[in-house]
Amino acid sequence: MKNYILYILTIFLLNSCALQKKFDSMQNDYLVSVLENRTLSARLDSLRSKCASDQEILNAKLSKMKSDSASMASSMASMKRQVQEQTDKFTASQQEYLKKLKDAGELNQRSNAELLQMQLDLEKQRMALQQKEADLKKLTDALQAREAKISELQQLLTDQKSKSEALRDAIKKALVDFSAGELSVYTKDGKVYVSMSDKLLFKSGSTSVESKGIDALGKLSEVIKKNPDIQVDIEGHTDNIPYGSNGGMIKDNWDLSLMRSSSVLHILSEKYKVSPKQVKGSGRGEFYPVESNATAEGRGKNRRTEIILTPQIDKLLNLLGE
Repeated sequence: MKNYILYILTIFLLNSCALQKKFDSMQNDYLVSVLENRTLSARLDSLRSKCASDQEILNAKLSKMKSDSASMASSMASMKRQVQEQTDKFTASQQEYLKKLKDAGELNQRSNAELLQMQLDLEKQRMALQQKEADLKKLTDALQAREAKISELQQLLTDQKSKSEALRDAIKKALVDFSAGELSVYTKDGKVYVSMSDKLLFKSGSTSVESKGIDALGKLSEVIKKNPDIQVDIEGHTDNIPYGSNGGMIKDNWDLSLMRSSSVLHILSEKYKVSPKQVKGSGRGEFYPVESNATAEGRGKNRRTEIILTPQIDKLLNLLGE
């Protein structure tokens, strides 16, 4: 009996060691994942800032191009007047020359010298007129090219705005069965935001998406898959109440928001087959509140997952680069 008990204790100790090693390995993997996601979150902030900066540069350049075009149009109008004046002067001089040439037989040597000078003046005027006409053509061509580029840029901006609005309307229609307290859809800075409350997606302190939230993500995924050229950023947010860690995998609100974002990302990409190349996840913790955390209502609005859909503006930036 004693040997049997020793055998049981030995088996128990070996299993405990194996479980501890497995737990340590899983914990190390998790910490590496947290560090990687925080790095990705910082990169996402940088890319978002660059995108906003590019949009401002785009609008500023477009405004300057419009201003330059107006100036060129004014210069072209002035040049047209100068060409017309030069043409009128040349015509008048030519008529006067022809009249004097007709009467040349009756004029003295002095008049013949005047005719010769008039010929020289006419030739100068003709050359000046040709130069003015060439300059006018060059300016006209440049203005037409600029106007064409402005028109294309304006059309791209209009198309982007229309696409964002159409995308917003399609998402609202797809999610019409969900209440305003569960989610909201709006546009901001050319992007479409789908803000889902924790009441729809998660139980308190949990990172597992509830069935109703999974259904909402499924309806949203159908719209995303019809728009393969948009970028989808998934951001987890919390209130400022510290997370009650019990020594498990989740240490604080930042971890909680990150894992919730990851849960939504996996449902979209694995369950609903949204392209992994379209989606990115990040945890924002308590650091980007939309309301004050001083009230229960404000904290409730801060506990959310935001799915941000961004139409690409590469074509606009490439056109400006040209």
